[in-house]
Amino acid sequence: MKTMMMLGVAAIVSAAVVNAEALSLADARAQIDSVVKDPAKTGEVVSQLEAADQVAFLSELNAAIEAFPGSAEEKVAKYVDVNESALKASKKGNLKAMLAETFATVPVEALTLVNERLAADLFSRSADPSISDDDFLRHAKESLKVIKARCATVDDSAVRVTFAVLMFLRASQGLPPGLRDELVGLMDEKDREIAANEWIPAAMGEGQDKTYDPMLGASDAGEAPAPQAVLEIAAPAVLTAMLGDLGSSSTAPSATDSAFSIDALGLPESMDTAGLSRVPVTADPTKKYFGGYKRGEGEPKGYQLQTY
Repeated sequence: MKTMMMLGVAAIVSAAVVNAEALSLADARAQIDSVVKDPAKTGEVVSQLEAADQVAFLSELNAAIEAFPGSAEEKVAKYVDVNESALKASKKGNLKAMLAETFATVPVEALTLVNERLAADLFSRSADPSISDDDFLRHAKESLKVIKARCATVDDSAVRVTFAVLMFLRASQGLPPGLRDELVGLMDEKDREIAANEWIPAAMGEGQDKTYDPMLGASDAGEAPAPQAVLEIAAPAVLTAMLGDLGSSSTAPSATDSAFSIDALGLPESMDTAGLSRVPVTADPTKKYFGGYKRGEGEPKGYQLQTY
C-alpha cells in the first residue's frame, strides 16, 4: 500500500517536473522580444531550458538587446538585469558556461558596468563567508579557464578576459593574496603585461582616477555608459551567494531523479526506504538493536515489545 502510494505521488511529481522543464529553445526564442522588454521574465524562461539551450538562449538575448532601439543606458541596464537573472536560473553545473557566455556576448562597453554588478551582486565573498581563500582561488581559476576558452572565439578576447579578471578581483575583497598574479597568469602570454600593468590598474583606480579608457581604446568599443544613469534604470541590486555554485561540475538531476527523491516528494523516510533498513534492527528484546529499546533506559534487559 505504501509503495503504491509513493509511486502514485512520484508519478504526479514526475509529470509536473517534466512539464516544467519541457520548454524547447524554439519556444524560448519566441519569447525573446518579451524578455528583452521585461527582463524580470528572464529567470522564468531560462530555468525551463536544458543546460546547452540556456547558454544559446543567453547569447541570443544579448544579441537582441544590442539591437534594442533604446538609449545606451537603457541597453546596459538590460544587459545587467538579463544576465544576472539568467545566471541565477542556470542549471547546476552550468554556471561557468553561462558566465563565459556573458563575457563573450555582452558588448565590451557594457562590460564596464556588468563586471562590477556581477562582482557586487552575485559573486561577492561577503554573500558567503564560508568560502575560504583556497575555495575562492579555485573557483576563480576554473571559471576563468572556461571564460578564456569561450572568448577565444570572439573579437577583443584579451579585453573580455580582463573584464572577467576584474570581476573576480572586485568580488574577492582583497583575498587571497596573489589572486591577481594567479588570474593574469592564466591569460595568453602576449596579453599579460598590458593587462597587469595598464588595463587592471586603470580600471581599479590604482594611483589614478578609475577609468576603462585603455581597455575600451584597445577594443575600439563605444564609450562607457554613465554608471549612475544605468543604475537608475536597472533593477535594484540583490546580494546573492553564487560563488559556491561555480564549483559545481554536475548537471541538474533528471526529471525522474528529482521526482523520486525523498526531498522532492516530501515523504517520511520510512516510505523512501521501504523494505530497506539503514540501522540494524532485531525482534530479539535481549539485543542492542531491539526495536522497543528506548533511549535513556540503559542496555536492553529483555523487556517485552511494547505496542502502541
